[in-house]
Amino acid sequence: MSKEQSTIIKGIAILMMLWYHLFGISDLESLCTPLLYIHGKSFAAYIANACYPVSFFLILSGYGLTYIYHNKLLTANSQSKRLLKLYIHYWVVLFVFVSIGHYINPAVYPNDLLHFVANIIGIRCTYNGETWFLLPYAVISLCSYWIIKYIYFLNNKKQTIITLSIYVIVFLSFRHLGNNLPDHPILKTLLIQPVYWVQLSFYFSLGILLYRLLENEPIQLKSAPTTVYFIVLCLIFIIKSQFKITLADGLYAFVFIFCFLHLRINHHITFILHKLGHRSMPMWMTHTFYSVYLFPDFIYGFKYPIFIFVVLVAVSYLTAIPIMYLSKIIIKRISFLKN
Repeated sequence: MSKEQSTIIKGIAILMMLWYHLFGISDLESLCTPLLYIHGKSFAAYIANACYPVSFFLILSGYGLTYIYHNKLLTANSQSKRLLKLYIHYWVVLFVFVSIGHYINPAVYPNDLLHFVANIIGIRCTYNGETWFLLPYAVISLCSYWIIKYIYFLNNKKQTIITLSIYVIVFLSFRHLGNNLPDHPILKTLLIQPVYWVQLSFYFSLGILLYRLLENEPIQLKSAPTTVYFIVLCLIFIIKSQFKITLADGLYAFVFIFCFLHLRINHHITFILHKLGHRSMPMWMTHTFYSVYLFPDFIYGFKYPIFIFVVLVAVSYLTAIPIMYLSKIIIKRISFLKN
């Protein structure tokens, strides 16, 4: 998988994320007017079931960092720089939207000092709940060298069995104990974080497996026609849209990415997806400020799902441009991040 292909898949994942957060909600009909229903459920909601994007981003991260590890370039110093750049983008987003939010909802933005610090670190996300992914991702990234190193001792079969078993056990245990977690918000968050780490580590390990299958230990199979990969991709998308099974998110994303890499995509589509993928990170950090927290009446005011979706993609993409520009200016001024 090339860097360009990875960016294109990020473009798909960010579109999935925006669709999921817009239409994967229980009170959808109170916010917009779906035109198509299947068995009493809106078509937009069915599509949302197949659009959980976190596993896509983690698989791509696992693949990319395994490539860096394989070329002996993965170090604690390089990862620290990479994560600081990520957090700088996040802090720029907070500065912009918390400033705006202060005039719209001053009780939440910025709230008290404890909430402000917790959001800056990422341990709590009361300003933008969809950035919960940031801190667990940071922890996994900092530990990525050791995760990849020890997984490399396992063959593909053992890696899959061990990581999947740990993931299923923790996932089911958390589901069982979830209602008995303490009410204290900070303590509850601290208990939930390790569960996120295990869940995301499984997705990350699938990225390592994908690298081994495609690059280091190529699959010894006859090359199937492109049509076969397209049919498989469509089938898993349809099945996932019918059944909202969180436990299967990682495996679904793995097969989706594997099949997509074998397709021939129109160059106009790849151009658009590449542009979206390049700006996917600030789009992730900003889109729910528009659709959920600050301007939901504006976004859902476009009434029909396709119009709502296009508007959110557009405003998120346009917002990402100055966010990335400001972040780059700050990064260039930090000597630690040079070279």
